[in-house]
Amino acid sequence: MKAKKGFTLIELLIVVAIIAILAAIAIPNFLEAQTRAKVSRVKTDLRTISVGMEAYFSDWNSYILGQAGTELAGMIQLTTPVAYLTNIPPEVFAGLVYQQAGGQFRGIVYELGTGDASTREAAGRSFSNPGPGFPSNVFMLESNGPDRYDDTRDTFLTGSFPWKWDPNDPNIVSGANALHYDPTNGTVSNGEILRFGGQKPSGAAYDVLWSGSSR
Repeated sequence: MKAKKGFTLIELLIVVAIIAILAAIAIPNFLEAQTRAKVSRVKTDLRTISVGMEAYFSDWNSYILGQAGTELAGMIQLTTPVAYLTNIPPEVFAGLVYQQAGGQFRGIVYELGTGDASTREAAGRSFSNPGPGFPSNVFMLESNGPDRYDDTRDTFLTGSFPWKWDPNDPNIVSGANALHYDPTNGTVSNGEILRFGGQKPSGAAYDVLWSGSSR
């Protein structure tokens, strides 16, 4: 009679340990690659919207109306009656901390701000009351970034774009610098993915924002 051969308990434990080690190495790398791919998609989306904004500006001598709560309504102007965009891309890193505004949850599309660069007035909050910053000659597009949180809430850069604080205040400049997403601090780190267009308002903080924005 030949004895039946099989794996010992120690051999099975060794195999399980090797699989666990490989998984511990592979899974974080996979998640980081997935995040990097999403960041690349966001930059592509913002570039696409930016091209549509510039085409709209060339026809109407103004960027579309866009401020908190009106982003979706504003971007619809890029799709009809003239298709400057074939579709409105959804926010890849949609936040979960937004309140309901205008029947839509803010964060389902990229944040959009437009206004007058010379006065730093926002374009307003409704098409019936666009405010002194409309027609607009500057715009900002913003994604929450991989942390899925609107970091403008934790800096001095709150309110409607273009912001009306003193752009040469050192605290404001520091806040502007901290607002940019930096993957070298970790793939999932604080900061927004930003893109600006049009006439840059004057001031050191705006210099920082423009120089670090997505291109």
